[in-house]
Amino acid sequence: MTPEQKQLADAVAAELNIRPDPAYKDNWSRIYALPDGGRLYISTGRVRGHLHISASVADNLREHRPYRRDGEGPKTSINVSEGKEAKRIAADVRRRLLPEHDREVAESRANKSRHDENNAQRILALTKVAAPLGERVQCDERTGEPQPLSIDREGKFSLTAKPFCESLKLEIEVSPEIAGRIAALLAAL
Repeated sequence: MTPEQKQLADAVAAELNIRPDPAYKDNWSRIYALPDGGRLYISTGRVRGHLHISASVADNLREHRPYRRDGEGPKTSINVSEGKEAKRIAADVRRRLLPEHDREVAESRANKSRHDENNAQRILALTKVAAPLGERVQCDERTGEPQPLSIDREGKFSLTAKPFCESLKLEIEVSPEIAGRIAALLAAL
């Protein structure tokens, strides 16, 4: 970006009452933190004399953005002329970009809520298997999703529990005598 473009980007951000994102202060474009945790990016446009402005959801919502085919999703980027005043560009951002960004944030939050609820149900199901055997459920640090449970009691049994959306898959390896007793228990259900 040219010094003039950077100055214009900073003036637009001031009109929008947003601050630079400190994590990206040395970036080649201008990146600002939005109040919802997302980011607003301002960079040189593909066409000479234009700025490209785009918005992204917060990092914790990124993987929960809804899947869409081309043209179906919210338009989260616009191009504006550098010849406009900062106040007018900010008005364009408020009118053309931010409502679409807000729509994407709302849909992503709803998806994340459903994902978290499903994870909670799968963790509960695994815990019902793990707790009586003195084991704990482990979850992925990044996604929070429960990992399959593996229990090996040498000589007695080996059990693997895998959580799915509405069910729990159990794989049990036991001696033939114990298998008969398990089959009797299952038949009594």
